[in-house]
Amino acid sequence: MADLTVVTGSGATPFSQLLQDWVQTNNQRNPLYANYLASIIDHVIEAMIDPTGNGRSGEVRVGYQISVDNNVEPSDENVQTTPYPNVRNIVLIGSDEIIPFFRLPDLTTIANEADYLKYLETIDPNSGGNSLISPDNPLGAALRNRMLLSDNPYGTDRPYRFYGFLLFIPDLAVGRIVERPTEIVDFLRRNVPGWDDSIDLRADSFYTPTLSLTGYDFLIDGATAIANTIGQATTDSVAKRLLITNTWNRTAFENAWLEQPLDATGFFTTPLDVYSRTQTVLSSLNAHFDHWQLLPAVRSGTNPDFPAERILAVQYSSSGPTSSFDYYPSLCPGFFYNTIYYSIGCHSGYNVPSNAILQSPATIPVSRYTADFPQAFNRHAGNWIGNTGYGYGTLDGVDYSERLAVLLTQELLRNETRPDSAAPEGFTYVGRSIGEALVNAKIRYLRTSFGLNAYDYKILSITTLYGLPWKRLFVDNPLNAPVEDLNAERPVDDRTAPEPIGSSQLTRTITFTINYDPNYLQPTRTGSVVRLRASNVTISDTFLLNSTFNITPTVTVFDYNQIGMPSLPAFAYDITALSGSDDDDDNRVPLVVRDVIFLGGQYNTVDNFNPTVTQIVTETFDPLITTTIEPDFSAGIGFWLPDRFFGHSRLGDGAGQRDTLISTAAVFRTTDGVTGTLRTYTQLVFQVIYTDPAASGAETALADQNPPVIERVRIAGQDIIPQNVSTPIEVVISDPDHPTNPQVTVTAVYLADDNVTWTPLTFTQDTTDGRLWRALVPRNWPDVRLIITAGDQAGNSVMYTAKGLLAPPTYQVMLPVVIRSSASSSSLLPCSMTIVNENCTNS
Repeated sequence: MADLTVVTGSGATPFSQLLQDWVQTNNQRNPLYANYLASIIDHVIEAMIDPTGNGRSGEVRVGYQISVDNNVEPSDENVQTTPYPNVRNIVLIGSDEIIPFFRLPDLTTIANEADYLKYLETIDPNSGGNSLISPDNPLGAALRNRMLLSDNPYGTDRPYRFYGFLLFIPDLAVGRIVERPTEIVDFLRRNVPGWDDSIDLRADSFYTPTLSLTGYDFLIDGATAIANTIGQATTDSVAKRLLITNTWNRTAFENAWLEQPLDATGFFTTPLDVYSRTQTVLSSLNAHFDHWQLLPAVRSGTNPDFPAERILAVQYSSSGPTSSFDYYPSLCPGFFYNTIYYSIGCHSGYNVPSNAILQSPATIPVSRYTADFPQAFNRHAGNWIGNTGYGYGTLDGVDYSERLAVLLTQELLRNETRPDSAAPEGFTYVGRSIGEALVNAKIRYLRTSFGLNAYDYKILSITTLYGLPWKRLFVDNPLNAPVEDLNAERPVDDRTAPEPIGSSQLTRTITFTINYDPNYLQPTRTGSVVRLRASNVTISDTFLLNSTFNITPTVTVFDYNQIGMPSLPAFAYDITALSGSDDDDDNRVPLVVRDVIFLGGQYNTVDNFNPTVTQIVTETFDPLITTTIEPDFSAGIGFWLPDRFFGHSRLGDGAGQRDTLISTAAVFRTTDGVTGTLRTYTQLVFQVIYTDPAASGAETALADQNPPVIERVRIAGQDIIPQNVSTPIEVVISDPDHPTNPQVTVTAVYLADDNVTWTPLTFTQDTTDGRLWRALVPRNWPDVRLIITAGDQAGNSVMYTAKGLLAPPTYQVMLPVVIRSSASSSSLLPCSMTIVNENCTNS
């Protein structure tokens, strides 16, 4: 890197000069300079692996030397050869002071990273009220400016948009090795590829593997989910040590974390025998952290917390083999060689270089605060996944950092195979690489998120791998991949949609029928939740009626846990499909999902239901799960929530594209801010609208991204007697592409007389005013409940729910009326007026 020349515009600067410039005081205080350096390094990586073979990235070109067919030649902007086109893993060598993390905005209000800077002012009485990390240091400057640290951009080809910001979800696995040069060199020596370079949790492994898990407070449910997942993939003979209670302290942790107590003679004490190696190959530490220490469930005694320094400070014996390269890793493996440990703890993955900590006065124990868990585990050849910022969970569910950790566990234990003609079944189990496991966990988190907020954005950005991403984990009973990935592995013919007729548009109708278990309402700490399993849902899919489409129709179930909202069951369904018009049978392009429309459904009603309102939490000093704390929900009075209870997402490109339909299985309306009415759907019918990009006219359709606008909805006859059996509805629509005569279709569903069935309703366009659409609802107007959808010819659509009220406005107003007598006297009387077609009727 230091020998590279960075070319920007007409200027050229050696990269070594840019690094020297960074140590200048003003640049150290400037997070944007760190981003500038990080972006240069990212451009270098892209230029080296760009699959288009351009050897360049954006406006930055890099002068480097490449080797092609053993011939070394200088590269310039005209070279069309990519040195490393098949890269799947990226390893960054060095801490933030060498290869900067990207600084991304921390958009959260609860536990913003700026709070950590203030928190560090209160830790050590010898600091004189100063932060242990100076705000003039690059790390402190990021905290001061409300920024978080992320390696995601290094592995991301194309970021997603998130409320005006960029959300980086990596395509390539990224790992980082820290911290001192001697430690990094030692790590790499100990991890030289060889016959024994995998993380083996199989019962017949040579080293008799074990594992450990911890959890307490609101992390208990997540830790339990991780334990259950691991239990499915491993045999009973693999010892599992669990500390999932609110009662364990530091001593209990040190006695149960590894296969022997830490202080057992000759186990993990200085001097450590050079041959030493732990049998605890996996550990999930669900606990609160500071960057330098783990906080047990019970903090008792003089030194209640477990410091990273306890791991980092252990030294190896000088006896035994020399430090020659030949003896690594077989004879000097490193204590945590071939392990994967991970945590959702706050700042559990925050690597702090020694020069970042306040150095004076001398009474500050600098070594204590500079030791962190990424450095400690890398020091002993281990792999560590943690958060560079605050982690988050929910009091009564598994979400945010907890959910990502569960998905990571599933991915680590996933069944990954490769073709093998010599194998009996034609393929061989090859284990799951820890880097790809983290990448896919983040992708799956995004696929099964009903709506993203600042906390989703943060936890996806800060979860970081310190280690080698290509290390593979083996288990006895590997778990099946998620259904959307299994579908993607099916033959092309099994995923090909029918050809559209007469246009490039294609529709698909999917019906979900839900049969709940008898005990589907489960009590929680503050109310109840609805339990839903994938087996409760049966699916009818019109694409499956086509002989060229043959996927597995099943849903992925998760919880809708938006902050301050009732916790409701939700599900996701893979709607990815390939073009039936594409002539390339082997590489058919995917269909483009334009929108999803609700066609109808039925539900059951539960009155006086007390939901569990989602409360996001982070590091706490007292267990909250023993309390009845719950957010106020009075703002939801009168509204059915979520008002838009379904949607779709698209992630990836080309062969990696995945389209997902997402819906809640229930909605809720509170009457008093505490209890209310729950509607649990027993049937939901959706229509998916696609554009076939290989069909005739597709280019024009795909260029149209402007949906119609529903300008006004009203009940057009409130002057009629309320007991009338039908109610006229008027909708005014505008179409940006056809202002005078909108080219749209307006449909709706209304609540039938049984008050549990959503029934289709079709609108008719007015013959004189093309913007006006009318329909007649066969119900009394006070009982009308509607969901209206307007869609254009390209498949763009917009939905109206009256912001969750589901009832169009009545336009009743109070006006003063002047009544004049024959004697010309006047008086003001209140009169309730109902405006109907611009006439009024006194009442």
